[in-house]
Amino acid sequence: MDILSLIHNKKFFGREFLTWLWFQSDSKSGMIALDESQKVEIWVDNKIILESADEETLEKVICQGDSSEMLEARQALKQGKKVSQASFRLYIKDDEWRFTLDDCHLNFRTCKTPKIMLDKKEDPEGLFYEKTFLLQEAVRVVEQLFSQFIKIRISPQWAKNELPALQKWVQK
Repeated sequence: MDILSLIHNKKFFGREFLTWLWFQSDSKSGMIALDESQKVEIWVDNKIILESADEETLEKVICQGDSSEMLEARQALKQGKKVSQASFRLYIKDDEWRFTLDDCHLNFRTCKTPKIMLDKKEDPEGLFYEKTFLLQEAVRVVEQLFSQFIKIRISPQWAKNELPALQKWVQK
């Protein structure tokens, strides 16, 4: 099996991760512990795309808006559609990032970092390095969240606790 086929066959992990992240955010009032010393606040932002699992008859539901409940997206989940792309707001202390993740590669489609306070004329290199650091910070957090998800997903805890809680959340 070539690498592209392997990635395509495993993209369900990305879809499950995006759904799990939405569930975690919603059920924990946005607060998720990355480790014992750091918590972040993450929310689904104003856009989520869901697709049918059957690729022969692709159906896509695009939900946009400021409704925190995303009722149409939740209804699409109930109908068996899977999250293929979602926008998020991430808060670390007083800083805010906004980004969109896709399901297949967990690519950042967009990423708006916190405002950089450096003066472009005084320190143009510093501006570049600060922006790079802020982008890496968002990637680091998503990697840690994905790592948490994978650890839970492959453990007995998934079938025993996490999946039933997620299914209950979808149905409410």
